Amino acid sequence: MPRNWESLAQSSEGIYQVQDFQQALYQLVTQQCLYLRHPSQAVAYRLISRYRSEFTDAADLMGLKLGFSDRLSFCFVVQDVAKAQAMDLKESLFLLTLRQIYHLHANAGDLGVDGVTTVGLPELQESYKLLTKRDLETSRGAMDALLKTARRQGLARQSDADKDDGQPYVIEILPGIAEVLSEYAISRFGAALKVSIPSENTDAEGEETGA
Repeated sequence: MPRNWESLAQSSEGIYQVQDFQQALYQLVTQQCLYLRHPSQAVAYRLISRYRSEFTDAADLMGLKLGFSDRLSFCFVVQDVAKAQAMDLKESLFLLTLRQIYHLHANAGDLGVDGVTTVGLPELQESYKLLTKRDLETSRGAMDALLKTARRQGLARQSDADKDDGQPYVIEILPGIAEVLSEYAISRFGAALKVSIPSENTDAEGEETGA
């Protein structure tokens, strides 16, 4: 990586400016997963993909690992789970539930060509209950709050259900979740949560602790 982005900007012969590199790196770090198919991320993805070595070095200096899925056209950064910022317990359990559902759908061959799988509310509620021994509130407001981190990091998002589906919306789980929450990350993440997950005899409405 150069000491700054000027040499790369100059070598692009006017295609890119210094701020383009800066903005792409900032978007990568703050959003964690960038997809070519998402219009708001395509420019940053193309730039990062073109200068992989330089952005890999830049991410490494920040304690992050940059990875790519060329087949599904997205990139991502991950860090040591042990050093990750603590999240709300409900949010953490929700992400682990989404990751488990994605794993099951992948094993069943139930992924779209873009690596996305869609889960309805009944399956989501059942999976969450099995994992956490808690009920999942699925009102729009409650789900918006739980999806805040997943949506920002390119892991999942809400989508309107088909008119004849009988439910107000579905959740699209994006392929980046398999990279950000890898099997290694899940084991580390899950171990940290064990002391916080209430037993079946604990009041589910009790005070929550951070992950």
